[in-house]
Amino acid sequence: MMQTPLRISFEQVLENINEAICVVDKDAVVTYINKSFEATYGIKRGEIVGKTVHTFFPNALCLKVLQQRKAVEYVEHRPREGNVVMISSIPIYENDALIGAVSIDQDITEIRRISNELEEAKNRIKYLEYAEEIIQTIHGKSGFQKVLYKSKLMYDLIMLAQRVAESDASVMIVGESGTGKDLFAQAIHGESMRKERPFVVVDCSSIPAMLMESELFGYEAGAFTGANKKGKQGKFEIANGGTIFLDEIGELPLEMQSKLLRVLESQEFYRVGGVKPIKVDVRVIAATNRALVSMLSQGTFRKDLYYRLNVFTLKIPALRERPDDIPLLIDFYLKRYSVLNNRIIDRIDPEVTAILRHYHWPGNVRELKNVMERLVVLADGNSISAKQLPMVLENLQRLEDGEKPELAAQFKTLLKLEETLFAAEQQAIMRALEAAGNNKAKAAKILDIPRSTLYYKLQKMETKKSNA
Repeated sequence: MMQTPLRISFEQVLENINEAICVVDKDAVVTYINKSFEATYGIKRGEIVGKTVHTFFPNALCLKVLQQRKAVEYVEHRPREGNVVMISSIPIYENDALIGAVSIDQDITEIRRISNELEEAKNRIKYLEYAEEIIQTIHGKSGFQKVLYKSKLMYDLIMLAQRVAESDASVMIVGESGTGKDLFAQAIHGESMRKERPFVVVDCSSIPAMLMESELFGYEAGAFTGANKKGKQGKFEIANGGTIFLDEIGELPLEMQSKLLRVLESQEFYRVGGVKPIKVDVRVIAATNRALVSMLSQGTFRKDLYYRLNVFTLKIPALRERPDDIPLLIDFYLKRYSVLNNRIIDRIDPEVTAILRHYHWPGNVRELKNVMERLVVLADGNSISAKQLPMVLENLQRLEDGEKPELAAQFKTLLKLEETLFAAEQQAIMRALEAAGNNKAKAAKILDIPRSTLYYKLQKMETKKSNA
């Protein structure tokens, strides 16, 4: 016995498909919507059926179809925050007479999300490759090409340092901590006749006084308890033919200062426990952040050693003395720490750059590097904004507590000014949008800014509002 086939109505089909369906008659009155339409647009059929569609959707695609009497397909629409639909609308004819139109809205939110993630991943790879290429280009350079600058002050200093590098004279590099004295020492060696020979660094502040002599000049086998049975070369011996960089020379004990002077004068020394002189050919570059002239008068640094080392003096300016270089350094370290942290931070608000340019930077370039790394880690999305600055400028509280309260006050004034400017800009944008009937293209023309800039500022306003 044959069973009667199950009859399924067209309405049952329409009610169970994922696409949102809306049917209107020739007068644009809604005659039918399905469950997917209700869910997509948040409208119950009892609210819209029997009413003209433009009451709810003034720019409904079916209105255009009724007017033009031809189909319009694949138009993207965002009915609500986070939703994306692709709309197609087709005219309905009966005996060549137009009797209405049907709109089919396909939810492509998930497809668009996946597409955006793929595009973001591609952009991440491209940006990180681009940033890494710039970083490698800088690292691959030699001598003073590694120094990032654009200020006249640094240009003049580098011109002098290049002339000094061509000689074989001793050099004294002075400057505050974090200014890059070690970078200059490497650059001088890199552009000298000794560049193919060793460049040996000795941090005089980190070596205990009792070990300083053996560190500089080495020792013979069995020279003291615990010594290497084969003996050990000292830094001067390793640097033979090249350059030795004595960093923080002001920390060198007085006893070692006299021994160092003797080596510089005679170009020979004895290992600890040794009886045979060792001849060396070494260029000496010294650096300090201390006031050696004051130490001379106090008797804590030998005058004869000072004059022997100080054939040429290079004073590295503090970062606050060369503000024109700050944006260049910000850009470089933004890229560097984006690569190291695998993040795309390709936008920094202009007011952030302005504030950082006026900050006093007590820690100099070392502090700037530290601040940029923190900003990259703390950044929202791909942008750095001014709200993150108080969290990363750790010296601000110390200055406010008494060291230099006037600098802290000036900086806080800059932060308040940034907030005031933002509020004024926000008010101008809202007035322009109101005058343009919320048409962003017209508003951008009123403000005399590119539409992309307006979109960015609106996004920034929204972000600031959500974080408030």
